[in-house]
Amino acid sequence: MKNRTKNITLTYGVNLLFVAMLIALALGLSALAPDGVFSVVFFFAVIFSLLPVVNYLHTIIDSFISPIRYNDLYVQTVDSILSIESFDEVLRATFDQILDLISVETGMLVFYYHDRDEFNIFYQKNRRRKIIRNARISKDNILFRVISGPDDVIVRGKLNPSIHFENSIVAELDRLGGEVAVPIYYHRMFLGLIVTGGQRRRFSPGEIRLLKIFASKIAILSVNRFFLDEIVRKRELEKEYELAARVQKKFLPPAGGVMGRFELRVYHETASLMIREFYDLFENDAVEDDIRVSAYRIKGNIAGTSILMPGVQSVLQSFARLGLSPAGVLARMKRIIRAKRLHAQDLVILHGSLRRSGEFIFSSFGYPAPFVYRPGKGIDRHRRQGRSVTQSLMIQPGDILLLCCDAYYRALAEDPAHFTEIIERNRELQLTKLRSTLVRSLAEKSGGGSSDRLLVMVRMEERP
Repeated sequence: MKNRTKNITLTYGVNLLFVAMLIALALGLSALAPDGVFSVVFFFAVIFSLLPVVNYLHTIIDSFISPIRYNDLYVQTVDSILSIESFDEVLRATFDQILDLISVETGMLVFYYHDRDEFNIFYQKNRRRKIIRNARISKDNILFRVISGPDDVIVRGKLNPSIHFENSIVAELDRLGGEVAVPIYYHRMFLGLIVTGGQRRRFSPGEIRLLKIFASKIAILSVNRFFLDEIVRKRELEKEYELAARVQKKFLPPAGGVMGRFELRVYHETASLMIREFYDLFENDAVEDDIRVSAYRIKGNIAGTSILMPGVQSVLQSFARLGLSPAGVLARMKRIIRAKRLHAQDLVILHGSLRRSGEFIFSSFGYPAPFVYRPGKGIDRHRRQGRSVTQSLMIQPGDILLLCCDAYYRALAEDPAHFTEIIERNRELQLTKLRSTLVRSLAEKSGGGSSDRLLVMVRMEERP
């Protein structure tokens, strides 16, 4: 926001200076009282002479202080992902926007292609001396050899050409026309490089961080694309489902942790190779005091589950980080489903926001309502309040919020006293051990079944 304000201030300052110069010139001409025709011609000649100078000053201001906010870029990127069908088009459009934001005219995306086991140039922008598109780059390239992780960003300006090893890196960057090289990693898997050209000033830490964020998103989208292509191409269902399960599990967050005043533990068990029941837990770093909790599944088509569920997670997180409420997030999600004609997939979802005060605000479409265990009072099922899509409940220190799949929900609803007794006997234990004890009893009550099992437990701790 500060950059945007500075840009507007300087731009309007240049415009006012231009107007002031014209007024001063007009006053000077009127004092000299020259011939009328001569005055008009001279006045317009001065205006047309100064306009290129004003435009040049505007360009200089935009190159040093971008008028685009990072939030604007994020919104544009989310919109492009939701509106553009082609994976390649999404990457090109977003890459161009990022280069414009950081005032860099040239750039290149180099990807690793697993099916061919080689690195190729995927896309390049505004290269005067063109490198052949899709040209192969050797796996022994010096840039690949010096990179060992996602944080190994190469900045040409920080290298010393007098050192032989660093001089080799500088020579390769010059060959590619690059100033900065950012690796693309998915976990420990190296997927390629983002190479950007130079600019008139040094890259700021924020601009390097933006390129690293873009690299991480490329990695996630690449995995999604690879997964989809495998689903379409392979006909051997067993191998196909094994691959899908490995990719899906990478999208699931850790099965617990401590976030602020809350301890969260998850039990998640799949009934087949393909995951049908998904969950997500994350601290919304874009909004103060906001922990997001989601549980969702797609009924029916198992292929639809494998392809769309990671996408659902990505969209939920994107809209949450834009500051939308749980009800707003799900409303946007429903519009996307209608636009993409995915009604037959029948998405069942609960998405909520947990605050430090213990308030849990949530919205649900078909997913079971949460339970709350209160010491000395037992387990209570949340009762819908009015007709609003936004629901809320409060938990106090020592209370446990329970979100669960259909099978566990029925077991808890049928015999809450039994499970209250189990929690009362074991509530002094660590939440991990209490979860294991409760899951064993739920498994006995709910039976085997062919559906996935999910239990999310959130306990509010005393203030530190």
